[in-house]
Amino acid sequence: MNETRITTAQFEIFRQNYLSVQKKYEEKIRELSIIKEMNSTMQQIDHIDQDLIWIRHLECIKKYKNLAAAVLYFSRDNEIKQDHFFYTDFEEPFDCTSFKNIPFFNKLLSDKTTMVIESLDEPYLFNDLNYSLYGQPILSGGRIIAVLMLFSREKKAFEQANRFFYSIVCDHLYNNMVFLRLYYGKLDEEKQMIQLSRFFSKNVIAEIFKKGKLRLGGEKKQVAVMFVDLKGFTSLSESMEPEDVVILLNRFFSHMIPVIFRHKGTLDKLLGDGIMAVFGSPIEDPESCLNAVKASLEMFTVLNILNRDIKHEGTNPQTQKGYDIKNRIEMRSGIEMRREISIDNPLEMTIGINYGELVSGFMGSEQHLNYTVIGDVVNAAQRIQSLAGSNEIFLSGSVYNQISSHLDTLENLADSVQLDDVKLKGKEKIVSLYKLSPLLK
Repeated sequence: MNETRITTAQFEIFRQNYLSVQKKYEEKIRELSIIKEMNSTMQQIDHIDQDLIWIRHLECIKKYKNLAAAVLYFSRDNEIKQDHFFYTDFEEPFDCTSFKNIPFFNKLLSDKTTMVIESLDEPYLFNDLNYSLYGQPILSGGRIIAVLMLFSREKKAFEQANRFFYSIVCDHLYNNMVFLRLYYGKLDEEKQMIQLSRFFSKNVIAEIFKKGKLRLGGEKKQVAVMFVDLKGFTSLSESMEPEDVVILLNRFFSHMIPVIFRHKGTLDKLLGDGIMAVFGSPIEDPESCLNAVKASLEMFTVLNILNRDIKHEGTNPQTQKGYDIKNRIEMRSGIEMRREISIDNPLEMTIGINYGELVSGFMGSEQHLNYTVIGDVVNAAQRIQSLAGSNEIFLSGSVYNQISSHLDTLENLADSVQLDDVKLKGKEKIVSLYKLSPLLK
């Protein structure tokens, strides 16, 4: 049998190849460890503390790759944080904002390509310390949103074999930026939706967000404005306990506001014992007047139900026998919405509706949005409502003209009557008025 003898030279070649493979294997393990630790960082740190997330990413790269420093710059086009440097500690004190005056940094921003400098010997930068540089822009839609800069004391630290990995790191950083941008965007959207739920129905909110991000400011619209008021509530409240007054109002509002939302209305504000609502804004509605009238008629249907409930509570034997009604509380979303109360007479309501051009929009700040409408049509609507008697709906001629052809189809309508033209208080123009009488059961 022939024996193959391995020469010393052959063994040395084998040993060198083995060590080279082992080194590459160990390097890949380190690179996988970097990606794994960067992923763990995203899971372990609260997303609200985003600055710490980026610094930990850089510290991870610096540690496993034995770098001198790592810097991540967010450009002015970055939606998470604009024109900001994140960085690890340098071997000497260094102000990262000085990068803006350094040629290679500006070249990275202008050329949008990866840059490797084996000997970055610029005395004004690192006090005569010789570094090598790896710089890679991170792009989105052709725009630079960030730049990764890595510094090493080894001149061959960024040779071709390592560059592929650093491009993977940049891809990972980009994915995290996208995730956090979506995360913070969703948080902002949720906050805005909570604010908007004070004014709009869910369907209207969905339509608003379809048009993009909310912006402060107003625009002219043709809108129907409704004012609702509890007749004689001031005198009624004088005979009630303050706590019961609040509970009664809350019950009244919890019955009426959903009606407004069902008919595509917007709750502008609550006015003590009254409501101001608009129809046709922010989403334009060619049937704004009709929807406002339908809502007003349904409000009286709902008022009938509320009055029956209150009357039933007042005649409840348990209540008459001194039953502790303060303990009979129905909880909805953590808010006390219902407690049995008693009043001598049914609640009565007046409604006034006007139609015309006004300015509507979001005011305040992005953190504290408030939706409102401004215009003469608003003042006139409130004065029209003040003329209405108990359980009456007063319409201006501009409203009536748009709904007159639908009178036969309106539910809960007992009668409609044209009234004498009036001159509203503080107004020069004569206004035609119409009265709608709802069915009261």
